Amino acid sequence: MRDRRHLLAPASLALASLLVAGCSSDDATPIGAREIGVDDYDAIDFDQPFGGLTITDEAPAFGDDYLIQLDAQADLERYTDELADDPEVREMHRRGEAAGDPDDPTRPRFTFLRVVWGALDGAIDEIDGRPEDGDLVDWSGRLSVDRGIVLVRRVILFERPLDAIVGPRVDRQSIAWRSHTGRHYDGLVIEIIEPPHVGDDPPRPNVLHFETGPFTRDIAIDELSGLDEVFAVEPAGNAIHFAGFTLGDIGYCPKGFLAGHWRDAPDGDRTSGQFRGRWVDLYGLVRGYLLGAYGLNDDGERVLFGKFVGRDGRFEGIIAGTWSPDEREGHGTFEAQWTGESGQVEGVLGGRYVNEPDRPDGFFHGRWSALCDEEAVGEIQ
Repeated sequence: MRDRRHLLAPASLALASLLVAGCSSDDATPIGAREIGVDDYDAIDFDQPFGGLTITDEAPAFGDDYLIQLDAQADLERYTDELADDPEVREMHRRGEAAGDPDDPTRPRFTFLRVVWGALDGAIDEIDGRPEDGDLVDWSGRLSVDRGIVLVRRVILFERPLDAIVGPRVDRQSIAWRSHTGRHYDGLVIEIIEPPHVGDDPPRPNVLHFETGPFTRDIAIDELSGLDEVFAVEPAGNAIHFAGFTLGDIGYCPKGFLAGHWRDAPDGDRTSGQFRGRWVDLYGLVRGYLLGAYGLNDDGERVLFGKFVGRDGRFEGIIAGTWSPDEREGHGTFEAQWTGESGQVEGVLGGRYVNEPDRPDGFFHGRWSALCDEEAVGEIQ
């Protein structure tokens, strides 16, 4: 078996060469000695390897009003599960972080799930995220698993005290919540820990049971590995999105989720537009923001370029990839890689976008992983 800590696919090497070729030596000056906010995201050149973007810092949250409001929410979304310091949980994490073969059946298995519900393309109207108007949709519900421990790692845009995790917990395998959405969305990042299977017979399938008033679904835990699906939900304009990772090794390689707006060009051209959103880790902690554009190059290829930065605006990577519509109007997928300041491709990202006709904004959700974890990279590509 290949060592997953030293993965660099040939395609990544090829893209790295293009990205390095697209940067001048002036672009690679040390952080702190560069101008801030020099790139024009309304004038990305889809025929340049970097789209014309440079390895430079940005204003915090790119100075974008929507991202600034999301950033104001980020620290309010922290949640400490009462089981986080449980001795069994700590021991499972210790084993998952230790060196070894992540496919070893004697190791615990970790599934991270980000699920959001409501008006996924909604804009925040106030810092507290409350809707300006419209009826609230009650998403209060619960989830449980047949086997293992469930931990809440993050609440997403909960409007407290109206929205909250219900406590105290009744058991280690389930959680419950109160949630109401209007013109925006709520969500959770959860971790499911499955202890190693004991015995010669294969374990019975483990199932996630997700229950709310507008949406109920049973999903095998095995299917959460690589899951990235959006389901339309009544009333019209609402949806729910699931994105998951299932991992045997959680200790060394950065990975996580991303989400935000996917907006067509103002002239109604559905072949070009901008994207902007959050870049979060496995536990839902906001690591930074991404901003970029998608469109067609001179050869008619669907390409996208962007940049992601830390919460303070510090440069983290330039994104280069492709997007592809599917058979449903306004729906599609995207896939990309990012390069760091060194000029080396450092990871992959991918996901789904939805931009329904007659909606003010579209949205995207997806996942990312550094190249050092083949298991996670394989779930994205």
